[in-house]
Amino acid sequence: MPNLTADLYFEAHVTIDPVPQEGRSELERLAKEYNFKLAKLLMDKNVPSQLDTFLTGHSKSFIQICSDMQNLIKRLTNLGYKIRRYKIEDIVLDSRIEDVFDLLP
Repeated sequence: MPNLTADLYFEAHVTIDPVPQEGRSELERLAKEYNFKLAKLLMDKNVPSQLDTFLTGHSKSFIQICSDMQNLIKRLTNLGYKIRRYKIEDIVLDSRIEDVFDLLP
């Protein structure tokens, strides 16, 4: 069992089958209900990836991120989305918080 509180933050990802452009705004609204955001990875010519779609959430609390992710996945599954993968990472370094190596301008 990981630490229940992250030093920086936990980051969760839920990967689902590709969602067409016209379905993205509804998915974005749904993700927000569970403290997640729809990733905006763009391929050539600013077209969303056709390979998959993923949602990302952040929290300092492991219990909270687990709960949000599980509830999101259950809701997505009930609505017919196909879940491909989910994961939670414990972020130990993030240059947006501190440029510990002094590499950014």
